[in-house]
Amino acid sequence: MNLVARRSFEMLTMLAVALMAVVLVAEETGSSIASPLSPDESLKHFQLLDGLRMELVASEPLVIDPVAIRFDENGRMWVVEMRDYPHGPAEGEEPRSVIKMLEDRDGDGVFEQMQVFADKLLFVTGVQPWRGGVIVTMAGEVAFMKDSDGDGRADVRETWYQGFAQENSQLRANHPQFGLDNHVYVSNGLRGGSVVDARKTDSKVVALNGKDFRFDPTSFEFEALTGVGQFGLTFDDFGNRFVCSNRNPLKHIVLEDRDIARNPSYAPPSAVHDVAAAGEESRIYPVSRAWTTSNLHAGQFTAACGCLIFRGNAMPDRFYGNGFTCDPTGNLVHRELVDASGATFAGSPAREGVEFLASPDEWFRPVNLAHGPDGALYVVDMYRAVIEHPQFMPDELKQRPDLALGTDRGRIYRITAQTKTDEFRWPKLADTTATSLPTLLEHPNSWQRETAARLIYERQDKSVVAGLNQLVANGNIPQARVHALWALEGLGELGSDQIKHAMHDEDPSVRAQAVKLAAVRLNKLPNLRGDITRMAGDDFAPVRFQVALAIAPVQDEDEVSALRNIVLASPRDVWARRAVAIASGDWSLELLEGIVSQLPWGGRAAKPDEVDLMREFISLATSSKREDATARVLTAILDLPSNEQADRLRQIALQTFAEALPRRRTSLAAVLEGVEDANQLESVANMFQHADGLANDKSASPADRIEAVKLLSNNTASHETMVALALSEPIQAVRVQAIDSLSRSSDPAPWQKLLAEFAGHSPSIRRAVINAALANEPRTEMLLDAIEADQIKVAELEQAQVNRLLKHRNSELRGRAGELLAAAIPDDRKKVLAEYQIVLKMDSDAKRGQPIFKKNCATCHRVGDIGVNVAPDISDSRTKQPAQILADVLQPNRAIDNNYISYSVITIDGQALTGIIASDTATSITLRQPEDKTITLLRSDIEEMRSNGVSLMPEGLEKAIPPQDMADLIAFIKNWRYLDGRTPLGKSGD
Repeated sequence: MNLVARRSFEMLTMLAVALMAVVLVAEETGSSIASPLSPDESLKHFQLLDGLRMELVASEPLVIDPVAIRFDENGRMWVVEMRDYPHGPAEGEEPRSVIKMLEDRDGDGVFEQMQVFADKLLFVTGVQPWRGGVIVTMAGEVAFMKDSDGDGRADVRETWYQGFAQENSQLRANHPQFGLDNHVYVSNGLRGGSVVDARKTDSKVVALNGKDFRFDPTSFEFEALTGVGQFGLTFDDFGNRFVCSNRNPLKHIVLEDRDIARNPSYAPPSAVHDVAAAGEESRIYPVSRAWTTSNLHAGQFTAACGCLIFRGNAMPDRFYGNGFTCDPTGNLVHRELVDASGATFAGSPAREGVEFLASPDEWFRPVNLAHGPDGALYVVDMYRAVIEHPQFMPDELKQRPDLALGTDRGRIYRITAQTKTDEFRWPKLADTTATSLPTLLEHPNSWQRETAARLIYERQDKSVVAGLNQLVANGNIPQARVHALWALEGLGELGSDQIKHAMHDEDPSVRAQAVKLAAVRLNKLPNLRGDITRMAGDDFAPVRFQVALAIAPVQDEDEVSALRNIVLASPRDVWARRAVAIASGDWSLELLEGIVSQLPWGGRAAKPDEVDLMREFISLATSSKREDATARVLTAILDLPSNEQADRLRQIALQTFAEALPRRRTSLAAVLEGVEDANQLESVANMFQHADGLANDKSASPADRIEAVKLLSNNTASHETMVALALSEPIQAVRVQAIDSLSRSSDPAPWQKLLAEFAGHSPSIRRAVINAALANEPRTEMLLDAIEADQIKVAELEQAQVNRLLKHRNSELRGRAGELLAAAIPDDRKKVLAEYQIVLKMDSDAKRGQPIFKKNCATCHRVGDIGVNVAPDISDSRTKQPAQILADVLQPNRAIDNNYISYSVITIDGQALTGIIASDTATSITLRQPEDKTITLLRSDIEEMRSNGVSLMPEGLEKAIPPQDMADLIAFIKNWRYLDGRTPLGKSGD
């Protein structure tokens, strides 16, 4: 993103700015803001980085419930209002979404003129200006609307594409956006669909499950794309596409579906990269009393939307290329530094602990961002009490009375540098002559460049060709040269000469685009393959990445050599490896052999990235459909250096080969049976012998021993080693792997012992033993025998394991399991639960339940600020019904997570201790007890350790908690988060 030149200034100012911002946040956080506020009052409370200015440009009643904006070539702001959020119109009512045009006619920067362009629409989510009208995403379709008679209202409405999924209002196609390559892109909203061209009776059907969408607005060709975005879509200057979803604030689409399709034999692990930290790894810093549906998600992205790679010129240069994402739940806009990293990008928070924009006003709901003609960043604020669809709310909140508060409000803000002029001259690009448009491709504001590029494509006026060719040759900025290339492409005027010139451009981003443009011409201009292949040695990783995709699938040894060079130039770049794997086609064997011969092994151990590289390409080559694949892969593995440093790589390589062979419906043993070369057989035998020794070497690292154990699962001669490790190895991770590897053996003897000694196993070993027992029918029968003999209690099975038993394909085993599970709950527990059903009909009070929880539960459970987390976290109870909570309290041993089963330990000096195993190492265990007490014991001091087969939570709590108290306790566990009165409950939670 060419951010390096700007980073030095960023770092010089970072400390002073961050310290000042932290002081501001400290003063504001926790302050009481009486939302809702007027637009002017709300503006006073925003916290924004010094040196920037935030202005209100439109608000209610001019705009209501805005969710998207876009500026057209005349500087008019098109506003999408989703007034039917979240439920849509009631039966018999008309839809309420609206599209408006706003204008600033007096040049003061505030939009005071409004025209309703279209109304009575259903769930409109976005607009893209096009040929005097707008392309619209709404109600399962992409439509085109235009005012043809000049009255300001749409009188043309054409449905172009239909079949997008129509679920709740947050999960619909959105953000139509004209891209660098002259296509309109659409983020699909997560829910798929089957899309057709509505204008054709014989249209093809494009499935969008897990996909996004694009189309050419002139030829109307359309296709599914790698995705999938929820509500947000943005590009950088060179066409890289980014999307977001609730828990993923910025995702880069690295591999397009059409590229992946070039190699049906290869399935990349992922096609999308999280640029910014996602899910529980993400961090946001609200200054409001931000409330998340799950308390476990506090301080994390839960509603990421409206992502934007900022490329305007009205903020200081250091903001150019940064990623911005809204989180309306946190009442903030997050800023992420975005740097090139191989073929993709790496993000980092711009300011640790402080957001780009935040407000203590809890009705501030930023849902979208946009570039403006003036180079500013525009923020779309839906301004509501609640932004969350009831479908994702717990039952007690689905009818909350404030759900619709704010349906008469909405604000749009502009952010610029503090020193930005107050004079506004909105562009009139519609009046720009065709020959003047190319000069705008050099504008420092991306909005100007992209609008000019769109107008060139719309008009299809060939008089611009000379100016575009001049830009390709001598454009002042790389963005202009790239735009000129794609503009020529859109006009049908791009030739091989311009492409070859661009392949030697001084800027690597231009070279990468030249390769991409050359790739689409290979069918007509096959001579370009040579020019592309010669660029495999480019210094810039994204260029090499595009080269690999462009020549996919490779056709000769020179191209295979190019792929090998791409991989070896950056072996740690997983995306380069994936592009090369796609390109390898039927030449994966030659590629592997080339890599083995060229990697600089020497006498050193392989680096981690080299190990990963070998894994990937051994697996790929083994999957080749060629008859000689197995023999050649085995030879390549055995050609790896054989010495003390390199043996680990050979061992991993052989194991990877073994893991891939089932895809060829064979096994390593079967392959070795067909090997006639005595030297190869001896070499493999030596590798097994080395692995056997390594697996038993207590001084070796656990990781190396685990790899050795994996390999030994392919060698029947190592059975006794595997049994010994599975039964008594003190390193838990090694023992778990041995149990897993042993599961491939049909010998019942070790399983009888493992099941008989189940009570003494640690949680991780128990999980491994049960999973292995469920892997085949004879062992499943042995497991049921052990349960029947009370060697294993039903409660010690995890829910997923219980489900596997109850859904077993063998009806006899399934029936027997059902009987054993049903009999596992003692009659007295069933009786108590039946008697306490009256609790569920009682009036309850969460406040009364708080002291009951503190007295009876807080020694092991933590809810809010009360108690300790010894037992499982029960604070997030949004998905649990009161009946489930009641059963959990009265039948604590009905189902227990293996990590929370109670153990009894007797030490050699006679102490008897009870607790759950919090830590388990080769030399010690740590018990955690109620009140969060911990005791660490050396294994050498333990005489006996056995599972009690029960939870730490005692049975019989009903003796201390009569029915009314139980009702109040359940109310507290379910509703403790609402006691502060900030979140009004609906009737179901009263």
